[in-house]
Amino acid sequence: MHYDFERVQPHWLTRLVLSGGWRDTLRWLLPVVVAAVAQGVWAHRMAIGGATPDFPLLTLACIALYTNPTVAAWAGFLTGLLHASLLEQTVGSLIVSRVLAATAVAYLPIVIAPRHPLSILPAVALLHLIAQGILYFAAPMADPRAFGQASLSSMVYNMGLAIPVYWLARRVLPPAREDDTLLWNN
Repeated sequence: MHYDFERVQPHWLTRLVLSGGWRDTLRWLLPVVVAAVAQGVWAHRMAIGGATPDFPLLTLACIALYTNPTVAAWAGFLTGLLHASLLEQTVGSLIVSRVLAATAVAYLPIVIAPRHPLSILPAVALLHLIAQGILYFAAPMADPRAFGQASLSSMVYNMGLAIPVYWLARRVLPPAREDDTLLWNN
């Protein structure tokens, strides 16, 4: 038998993981995992009043603002999966809400300059509102007032932490590239 090895293409998942190299993939994957661990370990200790920080959503806002929509969607998927494992809630609604919110925030640099340190504030607010809004409509809670109050207090808390976290994230995250082969319709 004769095999034409030049025509063999790796699986789409393999191309996804290796498209930017392992270094770039790990540079956005590790902050998501670290944020989920920090959420489980420190978030309840950092509560002020009834407000607790939401480290996975804060990290997702940084990733979505600083990278392209494809990376933001994958980070949203992983964030939703890890968030569901922490909260023991419906996995599908958390994944969908995080993916859609991260993808929407990834298009925010069309309107604002992502290099400005204050640009993270509208990104955090928009990501929280979209993610928690979709989560509420996908999996309604028994007490909508308590859910809304907890979501808004978490958003305000994260906006207070946003600038230092974004400063750190810009040093860790790989920037979006124009020649990325994973952009839409490729």
